[in-house]
Amino acid sequence: MAKKPQLAIDTRPWRDTANNKPFVRIRSVSKKFGDVIAVNDVSLDIYKSELFCLLGGSGSGKSTLLRMLAGFENPTSGTIEIDGQDMTDVPPYNRPVNMMFQSYALFPHMSVEQNIAYGLKRDGLPRAEINARVAELLALVKLEDYGKRKPHQLSGGQRQRVALARALAKRPKLLLLDEPLGALDKKLREETQFELVKIQESLGVTFIVVTHDQEEAMTLATRIGVMNQGEIVMVGEPTDIYEFPNSRFVAGFIGSVNMVEGIVTEDEPDHVRIRSAELGSDIYVGHGVDCAPEQILWWAIRPEKMVLSRDKPEGLNGANVTTGVVEEIAYLGDISVYQVALESGKRIRVSQTNSVRGNPDAITWEEQVYVSWDEDAGSVLTS
Repeated sequence: MAKKPQLAIDTRPWRDTANNKPFVRIRSVSKKFGDVIAVNDVSLDIYKSELFCLLGGSGSGKSTLLRMLAGFENPTSGTIEIDGQDMTDVPPYNRPVNMMFQSYALFPHMSVEQNIAYGLKRDGLPRAEINARVAELLALVKLEDYGKRKPHQLSGGQRQRVALARALAKRPKLLLLDEPLGALDKKLREETQFELVKIQESLGVTFIVVTHDQEEAMTLATRIGVMNQGEIVMVGEPTDIYEFPNSRFVAGFIGSVNMVEGIVTEDEPDHVRIRSAELGSDIYVGHGVDCAPEQILWWAIRPEKMVLSRDKPEGLNGANVTTGVVEEIAYLGDISVYQVALESGKRIRVSQTNSVRGNPDAITWEEQVYVSWDEDAGSVLTS
């Protein structure tokens, strides 16, 4: 008799908050510098072994929140718990936390081994234990042959890994990383992102990463907290943040998006119809929306969710098709991005995968085209 296949265990504790206790609990935390509110009434739960990203632009409050977790800043109000203990007034050196800075802050006169061992020596650990721990960390970050080198003899990516090894040397329960890959060039940053994820997964240490780079957050994170003007405006897994934004800010901040304004003309339990003068088309959405009749709202759709064609496709219930002229084309190798000017003057972007090499039939400049989309391709936003 064939065995019944076992269901995979969901290892994402934030999906089952009734049976999982947060490892980091931030409650109603605010921070003021004079009259400036840097962090405004933030509450957030982060679970053990997460790689959580705080994502936001300059001045959004993400670094201030990180510094309060580290103990370098005290909250004006609110509490911070780590592993069940109130850390609000605990000094940095007594917290089970370490922090890795964007500048790496390596000691230039010390070798790689000495940099990694520095904190362990300060704690008075036996030499044999220090040597074993340093060797273990060098292997973890794949720098076994670089222990005797000085920081100036290393590449940017190697210095980043030394800084990470040093931050992990004292086995912190929580590692805070402030723009950890910001000093690297694009290609090296992309390679290092996957290395960082592997290291975090192998250790099981909880990481909280601050970044302004949306792509980096999407690559690294188990979950993302999007910050704006000192507040957390959305928390979710990368797919939730990208595919189901809860506001125009989040939709516009993460990736590329087309945003159009419209008025609700039909609102039924199974669908909503939006009339958009900007788009020159009705938008038919395959689910209901909690809104008032004739309410103005916004519809957001990613460029890759739209389809370009020379021939007019059949619209869904007389909706979800518009027309325009190709103004610009950006060839990016794997995809091409088309800027289409609609009759209303609104410009939208549509991306297509370049699946055919040197396609002679590809749509080109100044062509009249149709743009269409499915009923579930976009997000209806009321704020």
